[in-house]
Amino acid sequence: MASIRSSKFRFALVVSIFNREYTDALLASAQAALKGHELKIVRVPGAYEIPLQVQRLARTKKYTAIIALGVIWQGKTLHALEILRAVTDALMFISLETDVPVIHEVLAVATEAEARARCMGTKLNRGREAAQAALALALADLAKGSR
Repeated sequence: MASIRSSKFRFALVVSIFNREYTDALLASAQAALKGHELKIVRVPGAYEIPLQVQRLARTKKYTAIIALGVIWQGKTLHALEILRAVTDALMFISLETDVPVIHEVLAVATEAEARARCMGTKLNRGREAAQAALALALADLAKGSR
């Protein structure tokens, strides 16, 4: 059976510029976990712009998986939840429509401590976890001979 070390995969990461301190940390963690694999990084202004770029990349069929990284601050209005729901629905649709795995790590956070823990933490790090999920899917596909 193939291993992560013996197989080189191609991944795309679509990363929001908004809340850059946190999204850069997610990206750095994902890049570290995907070291040795081919990576394409695409930056977009905010979380709402992530799905369009994910769709464009998925339609090329060049990538084993695509990782979506963003941070949305939950405020006193429903706006953040509306954005998160739209992004979530769009990412799922893209994955199902194109048969390209899309790893959804567009995070909703309420506090700076929560954002730091999820984006910059060593125990709980969503960038690293996204990369691990992408690798697991890539290896599963490789074992089945489908990619």
